[in-house]
Amino acid sequence: MTFEPVPFQPKHILLRKHISYYYFLRTTDSFETKYYAFPHTHTVLNIHRRANFEIKNYHTRVYADAAVEYNACVQGIREYPLLADLQGQLDKITLLFKPLGLNCFGIPYFGDAYPKPSMIFTAWDDHVLYPKFLSDFYATDNIEERRDVLEAFLLAMYVSPGISDVLFEAIELLNNFDKPISIDKICEQLDVNVRTFYRLFKKHMGVSPVTYRKVARFRHSLQSKIFDTSLKRLTDIAYKSNYYDQAYFNKMYRSLTGSNPQRFFKKIDSFADDRLIFEFMEKKENVRKVQF
Repeated sequence: MTFEPVPFQPKHILLRKHISYYYFLRTTDSFETKYYAFPHTHTVLNIHRRANFEIKNYHTRVYADAAVEYNACVQGIREYPLLADLQGQLDKITLLFKPLGLNCFGIPYFGDAYPKPSMIFTAWDDHVLYPKFLSDFYATDNIEERRDVLEAFLLAMYVSPGISDVLFEAIELLNNFDKPISIDKICEQLDVNVRTFYRLFKKHMGVSPVTYRKVARFRHSLQSKIFDTSLKRLTDIAYKSNYYDQAYFNKMYRSLTGSNPQRFFKKIDSFADDRLIFEFMEKKENVRKVQF
């Protein structure tokens, strides 16, 4: 049996506020693939059964390991593509949390707890509900039952993180590319000291406001390309996302994806309601790029 990685939006309104979507992947045959996960404003949490990890700076290898009952890893916001290497039989959950989303499930200072691009996730290991959730979730092969078990667990884990409204408001302003304002102006508008703002942002998000806006601008341009059919030219896409000139647009894409915008857009393919985007590389490289 194989569960296809079809994304599900959470059923519960509270979960939809903090989680963009999640999906399940299960294979009964040995599975092997490599891909690049491009920078995203989401925080990605993967929970595996019978798998282990080998984690380097921007390279995470996941391989089947019958000696490990459950294991999890998390990827926060980052500036560069992350190479993922999956090997063996897989049975996993992948959750994509919105900015500050995972902070609302027991990790208020996410940036302090998980400062690296990819890390083993242990924040729930000592929680009394976690072992039962894992046991109940993996005890069934029914996808709807798995959804119900997952959402019941997440709702039980939810806590108000006590995060300053300043951060939530700042994220909205940083994501606004129709009326962009400088970070200094954001601080002025929210009545917060610039130095304090940078410290709070890094503590909770794991990156600076500058890095967050850089990644958010990239994501905005990507969404504009996919969904706005009126934007035909790359210069229009760049302008829509406030890249101030084509040279800067090209430079940022090379940094964030490894190729220029024209080459990148020619290669991407989308499926699963345009939420997952694949860039297939040359066959001789046996590598595919995946955008979550």
